[in-house]
Amino acid sequence: MAREGGFADNVWIIMVIVSSLFIIFTIFIFSQGDGVFPRALQLAGSTQVVEDIEENALGFINMSMFKPLWEELWIGLFGLLFAFGLKRKMKYAWTLSLLWGVLHIANAAVQGGYELIILKWSNACAQTYVFLIIGIIAVVSLLVARRGYAGA
Repeated sequence: MAREGGFADNVWIIMVIVSSLFIIFTIFIFSQGDGVFPRALQLAGSTQVVEDIEENALGFINMSMFKPLWEELWIGLFGLLFAFGLKRKMKYAWTLSLLWGVLHIANAAVQGGYELIILKWSNACAQTYVFLIIGIIAVVSLLVARRGYAGA
């Protein structure tokens, strides 16, 4: 086990912070409401204007853009769950937390690649960078704290 008060004993705090930031960012995007789709059109370099889209179609588009945000809230809540597992030194908390961070990095790579290579956007959306930064912070922190967790 890690020495008392060492980094491994406190890595759970980093997981709480990154998970909370992830949840806060997601709620912030939710609060943007109808501005999400027009911003996506701008990133895509489209000349399409929202006012020209039929109301029912626009409702579907907005729903399809918000659906992943609900899933992101669950991802953030799982991060908090894993963080409190780290605090209690639960057997699999380190591994699940590491997987959580790796999946954030993988999602950023796939999403960013899609945006930059396939869609040929000039830059990736902010969400992609959030996934990448949070994933890197989580993975690096957990790898540094690895020795503090038996079986990790």
